[in-house]
Amino acid sequence: MDGVHDLGGMQGFGPACWPGSEEPTHAEWELRAFVLALVTGPGSSHAFRHTIEQLDPVRYLDSGYYERWLYEAEQALVESGAITHAEVAAWEARLAAGEPAPRSADPDRAASLVRALRRARRLEPADEPRFAVGDRVRVRRMHPPGHTRCPRYLRGARGVVDRVPGLDGVPDVDNAAIEPVYTVRFDSAELWGDDVGRHLVHADLWERYLEPDDA
Repeated sequence: MDGVHDLGGMQGFGPACWPGSEEPTHAEWELRAFVLALVTGPGSSHAFRHTIEQLDPVRYLDSGYYERWLYEAEQALVESGAITHAEVAAWEARLAAGEPAPRSADPDRAASLVRALRRARRLEPADEPRFAVGDRVRVRRMHPPGHTRCPRYLRGARGVVDRVPGLDGVPDVDNAAIEPVYTVRFDSAELWGDDVGRHLVHADLWERYLEPDDA
């Protein structure tokens, strides 16, 4: 879906430079939001992103990075039945009134979660990918009605397959289909013209997003 989250290549927002932007976090609550989203969110990162993209466009643009992660964590907990939105609203009021935040400690549970998060997910190799390293490809021009991980600014652009990481679920169809993923290398001039500093852009794209570049 071409939502407000997909801002790559759009004009009118000014330079994407902010003091302190090189720091991963700027407050303790952001670290907590990060961990909470990791341990409560869906197993698929695609579903995680899809949830965030459901935010109202105005709220999305007005929210910070970890505010969106916190929204996703709340949605995941509500959908699982662990909490309700009413309970969240009640706690917001109590904390705003000065009540101390509740704390608990479960070292064994925490250690188990750390071990689980450290297990890197590996993609299965693609036995018969349509494209090979070095192939020239073009990103299809499309306007999907639902969720997609193909950025608008890449559609129609020509690139070169740099790597074939393996097989993965297609986020556009809620992981129901499995197909090869390609790391495609683009020249920045192909994406944004010659008026930007020349550099390379790498993007991981599913096979259905690509077609041979016969030009």
